[in-house]
Amino acid sequence: TSFTAALRQLNRPDSWRSCNEEAQIKWRSLRMGRTGLNNFSFSPRRLETHPGKSRYYPVESLHMKLNKFCSAILLASIGCAFITPSVFAADVGSDIYIGGALSLRTNPNLGGKIDSALSSQGFSSATSAGNSSGNPSLRLGYRINPNLAVEASYDRTGNLNLQSAISSPTSDTATGSWSSRGLGLHVLGIQPIDTKWSVYGRLGVEQWRTSLNLASNAGGATSVATQSSNMTLALGAGTAYALTSNLDATGEFIHYNNVGNATSTGRVGLNTFNVGLRYHFM
Repeated sequence: TSFTAALRQLNRPDSWRSCNEEAQIKWRSLRMGRTGLNNFSFSPRRLETHPGKSRYYPVESLHMKLNKFCSAILLASIGCAFITPSVFAADVGSDIYIGGALSLRTNPNLGGKIDSALSSQGFSSATSAGNSSGNPSLRLGYRINPNLAVEASYDRTGNLNLQSAISSPTSDTATGSWSSRGLGLHVLGIQPIDTKWSVYGRLGVEQWRTSLNLASNAGGATSVATQSSNMTLALGAGTAYALTSNLDATGEFIHYNNVGNATSTGRVGLNTFNVGLRYHFM
């Protein structure tokens, strides 16, 4: 008999009462030994009928179906309890790592910032400068837990070529370079997406050592060699992909504000795009 027919039977007012009464009679008979177990079995595959009557017994059949369903849910839950720790084991616990990256850095309006610094030193100039450079960067990190890490960093801009036309105090042309090196300490907030991918945000400070060098290339008197040291804020975001259990590929963007000194070397903001690898020791 179909399950739909059983549900129709349940809608009859006397259905549950009749089933209950007859079930109680069966149970009493069983307790008193007047019937066998085979006469009181209810199969989960079909709805049994009482001998001699065209009445269905959906109560016991639905009960057994519910038992099977709940048992399946319980087994699935136990299975997940054993499986889940092993799946995400790589994300648990502390971890020490080193990393290296190729960094592309852009320096918006570097020429204008250098002109401002030269003006403070008594020069009127118009300077053109390379606005981007590619250089390596290094990382040493300690992952405290799956969502938090601290990281020490070393960054450098390389030498950016300068060409300056000096109009005062005497007319001259000069060439030179601008460069900066930084040591930083950053905090990373990490959000794992799955066992392979994660995203993170970066907040920290970086101590930069910046140099500006200009010398006349026309036999003039222009000569500038200044240095500055200052601390900047580092703010960035990135993503990591686990190539193996110990090796990650990373990509990120970091902005450093106010690198250099406004009156001696020129002060600029650095935008950095990093692509690199990270090796985990634990």
